[in-house]
Amino acid sequence: MKTNLQNSKHQIPNTQKGITLVALIITIIVLLILAMVSVSLVMNGGIINKSKAAVDKYSEEEIGEQLKLAYSEWQMGQYTGETQTASSFIQSKLNSIYGAGTVTSVEESNGTFTVSFANGKQYTYNVATGVAGKVKTVDEYPVVIASTNNSAVSENSKYVSGTFTAIIPAGYAISNVAAEQSIENGLVIKKGDNEWVWIPVTNVTDLYTTNSTNTEWTLCGTSGASKVISTHTSKSEIISGQTRTTPGTTSNFREPDTVVGNGTEYDAVEANYTAAGFTSFTNMATSLRDDYKNMIDSIRKYGGFYVGRYELAGSVTVPVEQKNQTVLNNKDWYDLYKACKGFEDSYVYSRMIWGCQWDQICLFINQHGDKVSLTDSNSYGNFTIYDQNWNKIRGGKKENTGSSETYKTNNIYDLAGNYYEWTQEVGNIKYRISYGSFYGYNGSQFPVTSRYSSTPDDSSNDGNMSSRSVLYIK
Repeated sequence: MKTNLQNSKHQIPNTQKGITLVALIITIIVLLILAMVSVSLVMNGGIINKSKAAVDKYSEEEIGEQLKLAYSEWQMGQYTGETQTASSFIQSKLNSIYGAGTVTSVEESNGTFTVSFANGKQYTYNVATGVAGKVKTVDEYPVVIASTNNSAVSENSKYVSGTFTAIIPAGYAISNVAAEQSIENGLVIKKGDNEWVWIPVTNVTDLYTTNSTNTEWTLCGTSGASKVISTHTSKSEIISGQTRTTPGTTSNFREPDTVVGNGTEYDAVEANYTAAGFTSFTNMATSLRDDYKNMIDSIRKYGGFYVGRYELAGSVTVPVEQKNQTVLNNKDWYDLYKACKGFEDSYVYSRMIWGCQWDQICLFINQHGDKVSLTDSNSYGNFTIYDQNWNKIRGGKKENTGSSETYKTNNIYDLAGNYYEWTQEVGNIKYRISYGSFYGYNGSQFPVTSRYSSTPDDSSNDGNMSSRSVLYIK
C-alpha cells in the first residue's frame, strides 16, 4: 500500500504537467485567432479610415468655427474703428492661425465667404444661414451614371464617358437620350427645359496668357484712380493663329476689354453700362476683368465649361436655351450681355461667351464627335445654298432655335449660320466681335470661325445679331 501510494504521488505531477501544456497550446491558438480577428476588424472594418475621417471631420469643424469667429470679431470691430473689409479681416485672422500666406478669402455676391488654403481645400461661411463647412474637391464628388431615366443630381457630381470627365452641377440632369450622353459627341444636361453641352478643355493655358510683373494691361478708356489692370488676357486665336492683342490698345482683337470709342462712347455711356447691369463704367471694367479670370479658374478646376445648346431665346429678363424658340434678336450687345447672365443659380453662374471659348468649341467640333470642317460649315449651318444654276436649294431665312437636325454638330445647334453671335471679344476702339456668320451667307466663304465687327449699341443690324450663353461651375 505504501508503495502504491508513493507511486500515485509520483503520477499526479505528471498528469498536471500534461494538462498545463494543452491549456497553453489552446491559449496560444485562441490569442492568434483573436489577433487575426482584430487585424481583420481594423483593416476590413475600416477602423483606420474611420479614425482618419473623424480627425478630418474635427479639423473641418475647427476651421469652420474659426471662420465664424473671425467674422464675428470683424463685426464687433466695426464699433471700434476696424477699417478692413470683412474678407480681408478673415484672411488676416486665419493666416495668423494657420500660417502666413496659407489662406485667401473672397466674399461672394450672395453674402458667402470662401476661404481657400494653399493645399487646395476650400471652406465657406454663409452669413445669412450661419452655416460654415468644407467645399468638396472634384476628386471627392460622387460619380453619376447615365441611364434612360436620369433625374437631377442633388450635389455636384462626376460623370465619366470614354476618356473624358464632366462635372454635373447640382440641380441639373444628364439627358435621357443615349445619343446625348457621350462627352466625345456632345454631352447634354438639362435644368427644366434649358439645355447645355459640356466643352472639355484639356489644357486651359491654351486660352490665355498672364502679364509679366512690369507690364500693365489697362482696360481701354480707364486711367488714374479708376485704372483697371488685367493679369489675364486671351492668347492668339487657337484655331487659326489670328493675333490677339492686349487690353487698352486700339487694334484687333483682344479680351477682356472695354469699348469707349473717342473716350466717351459705348461702354462709357451710363445708359449702356446700366442696361448691361453695371453701376458705373469702372464697375463694368472691373467686372469684365474679374469675370475673365474667374472663367479661367473655373475651367482649370473643373476641366471644361458648358455652352448653351441653342442661340439665346426668350427675353432679356427671362432668357431661355430651348428648342424651337424665337431667337432673341433686335437687341444691342448690352441687352444681350445682361440676358446671358440670367441663368445663374447657387451652383453655376452664366455669362456671354468669350472669343477664346468660341475657339475652344471650334476645336472640340473639329477634333471630336462629328469632326466637322472649320473652313466649310455648309453641312451643319443654316446658310444660303445654291445649285450650279444658282437655284436656291435651302436657307435664305432666319429659323427658330434648333429648327433642323442638319444645323447641328456635337449636339450644338446653329453654331454656324442662322444668326451672328456676339461675344465679349473687342475689336478696334468701337467694336464687339460676333462669330458664326448668318443665314444670308454661304458657309464655305463665311464658316463657323468667321468674325464680324459691330458697334455694341447697334440693336438693329437687320435683326441678324444674337448671342449664346455659357455656364461655369462655382
